This record gives sequence, C-alpha cells and structure tokens, in this order.
Amino acid sequence: MMKATEKTFRHSFGKLAMMALSVLIAGFAIFFIDETNYFLLVLIGFAFIAFLFYATSSVKISESEIVTTRFLGTKSLPWSDISHVSMRGQAIRLHNRDDDDVVLSIDSQLEGYPEILDIIFKKRPDLFDVGGNDMMSRGLLSGIATVGVGLAVIAISAFIFFAAREMEEVSTISALIFLALGLFIIASWFLAPQSILLEDQTMVVAYLFREVTYTAGDITSVALEKRRTRNGYVYFVQVNLKTGKPLKLSGFWLGSVLMYQILKRWHDKASSSQRFTHS
Repeated sequence: MMKATEKTFRHSFGKLAMMALSVLIAGFAIFFIDETNYFLLVLIGFAFIAFLFYATSSVKISESEIVTTRFLGTKSLPWSDISHVSMRGQAIRLHNRDDDDVVLSIDSQLEGYPEILDIIFKKRPDLFDVGGNDMMSRGLLSGIATVGVGLAVIAISAFIFFAAREMEEVSTISALIFLALGLFIIASWFLAPQSILLEDQTMVVAYLFREVTYTAGDITSVALEKRRTRNGYVYFVQVNLKTGKPLKLSGFWLGSVLMYQILKRWHDKASSSQRFTHS
C-alpha cells in the first residue's frame, strides 16, 4: 500500500493505450498475410519490448528517497546521498556520492516531469547552484545547427527553382515557400534572446541589437512548457509576463531543465524580497 507521503509518476495512460493498440493491430495483421512476414514479426517484437519498457517505467518519490523503476530493474537514492546532477538530452540524472556507483536517470517523457523537477529542487536546492554565475547564454552549437538548417532549406529552394524550369509555376511557388521557410528559421534564431543576466531584482534579456530589463514584479511565473514532436515531448522555458507575450527560451547551453530551476529560484527569491520590502 502506498504511503500518503509517496507519489508515483508514470507514462500517460493514453500513450500506453495507443502503443498497446498498435501492437495488437500489427499482431492481428499477421493472420491475414498468406506468407510469414519475418520483418513484421521482428517489428512487432521490438514494439512489444518498447511497450513493456514504457509500461514498467516509473518514478516514486517519498520523504526519504527517490526510486526509478525500469523494465530491467529498480534503482533508488536517498536524498542525502545525491552529490550532483547532470543532463543527458532532456533527462536529468542524479549521481550518488560514492563514486557514481548509482546513477538515476529520470525519463523526461513521464507524465508530470516538471513536477518531478520541482520536488527534486525543493528537496535539494543546492544541486542547482551555478556557483554565482548569473549569466546564461545560448549555446553556439544550437545556433550553428539552426542557421545550418535554414541555409539547407534555402539551398533546396534554389535547387527547385533552377532544376525544374519545365514546371515554371510549380517550381516558382515551391521555391518561394522553401525560401520563406529558410529565412524564417534563420530569423527566428537571430531575433530570439541570446543571453540572460540575473541581478537581485531584475532580469536583463539581451538580443543581438538591444537589451530589455524586467523586474521580478513584471513576471507572473516561470514555467517549463512542452511541445509534442514525433520523438516525444520537447521542453522549453517560458517566462510569463504581466503584460505582453511570454518569453520562450530554448537553445541555452545550460539546458532547459537547469535553466528553468535557476530562473524559478531567482524569481521566487526576488518576489519574496519585494513583498518583504513593501510590507
């Protein structure tokens, strides 16, 4: 029986139901094929293993420890034994003090992943200490990748325009669509925030050609939002403002998870200080 202080996080029921339905449909399809399709059998086998992996994956959090369960076993760490955190993609990893002999990797696709991060932060806020470095910048590799994708799309538009002259109307329209898309991808990176400086009561957001300063009072909340892609959820930091559109922050070298916790901690501390000053 689960204790009142324990909380368990799993993959959503809808995701598991869709995976199970896909495996069942593929299994029934075999009976309608005259010859044995070994490729389909292997594919169903991999799909079934993936379903078991997701179905058995969970994170259980209690007052004393955090426990991760996977298809092949269970790992646990008391809160006091966690020495530091690291990132693998979007998944946060908790390392043991004793020579990293136990490492817990938290699946970022679990339902309620931001809540898991908030609980870890509340239990061990020291794990997210950046050592007094309050400047956060966008990663160079992410910028190169984004601009590279944009240039590749523009190159496709040029190829369509010059290689399909016999279909002038179709090639011109298609080329213009790809050209606009490529320019939009490049512009979206250059127009996005490039760095953030946190001060006692203010957050300075630097763009390529300007800076904008926000006080803690200008910000209603800091959230870790997600968008669905073919490869699962992709997380980004969103700073919700009292006026104007929210700031969406991605591509920073710290990663969305650590940046979210740092900004959230700064905002909570700065807001509390403002309320104390005004009282």
